[in-house]
Amino acid sequence: MRSILRITVMALIVTLIIWNLLFCAFLWNAVLYNDKYEAFCENIVVLTGERHRIPHAIRLIKNTSPRNIFISGVYKKTSVKDILDDKKTNGVNVILGKQAKNTQENASEINKWVRSNEIKEIVLITSDYHMYRSTFELQKVNPKLKIHCCAVKSEFGFNFARKCIKELHKTLYIRLRSFFDNF
Repeated sequence: MRSILRITVMALIVTLIIWNLLFCAFLWNAVLYNDKYEAFCENIVVLTGERHRIPHAIRLIKNTSPRNIFISGVYKKTSVKDILDDKKTNGVNVILGKQAKNTQENASEINKWVRSNEIKEIVLITSDYHMYRSTFELQKVNPKLKIHCCAVKSEFGFNFARKCIKELHKTLYIRLRSFFDNF
């Protein structure tokens, strides 16, 4: 009886240590995520979900003059004018994707737009803690797509840590799902 209890406690401790190491690595990656986008790319893709992502895209529009901006995961009744002022877009073609409700559907929606317009590379804008999973999902549906990451920095604090914990679990789930899909 004692040996079963000892083994259970040890397994729990090892699991907690592994989880803490994974969380620290995930947090480190999110906090230190550097923007890897090039100075110019014709196509910007923004994932909705956080309020700072679209303003980040607007700043990028002003600095790089892209041809298209695709905003994925927009509410069905939302129009371009609801999101962006014409003055802020500098004549950029703004496309709203209204089908996606989660990151996996974002990837599918973006992939349809990319393939139908024969796009080979994009600048992806999403939150720093969300970038890894977003790029993973996009690469899964379109491995040939070149993705330049433009992470929106989050404020470090309790809310950020909570989001990172949730995102870590989602990331572990999709990695496991992808692993078992290969069998």
